[in-house]
Amino acid sequence: MKALKTAFVIAAVALIAACASSPTTNSDYDPATNFAQYRSFGYMATDPIADPMVDSRIKSAVTAALTAKGWTLNDQNPDVWVVPHVQLSEQTQLNTYNTGWGYGRWGAYGGGTTQTTVEKIPVGTVIIDLVDAKKKQMVWRGTASNTIDQKATPEQKQANVNTAMTKLFQNFPPGSAPAK
Repeated sequence: MKALKTAFVIAAVALIAACASSPTTNSDYDPATNFAQYRSFGYMATDPIADPMVDSRIKSAVTAALTAKGWTLNDQNPDVWVVPHVQLSEQTQLNTYNTGWGYGRWGAYGGGTTQTTVEKIPVGTVIIDLVDAKKKQMVWRGTASNTIDQKATPEQKQANVNTAMTKLFQNFPPGSAPAK
């Protein structure tokens, strides 16, 4: 029974670690949109992202992803406006530790003690909206969760955002062949 309990705890921790380590991406788009008509993009000035470093990292990664698709950056008169948003929310994680040994009743050795702690983990979600500049209509939205880790080093933060945006734009534009 103890081995089964230990195996369950190890599997749960591994599952939590796997979920937290890689970004989860999703996208949606207007199926009536002909994405072949778009060749340029610019960044629309909206509510600024609170952290200018995060804003810079996101714009750098999105620019790299879209230019890799053959689009050009044009902040004056683009075909599509890019509108990035960031949401930081907290996720609760339970950490359970089992010592594996302990004292039982009347001084006999028995099962170990178990301690569970609760930790609040900030989870960063980046949302990228693409808006047709002429029609003023959103044509595509992508979300990347588990992207921003405030405790990471600056290099890790940039790498996390780059990985998330590469994954997010992997099959962009809609209807194109998947990237290899």
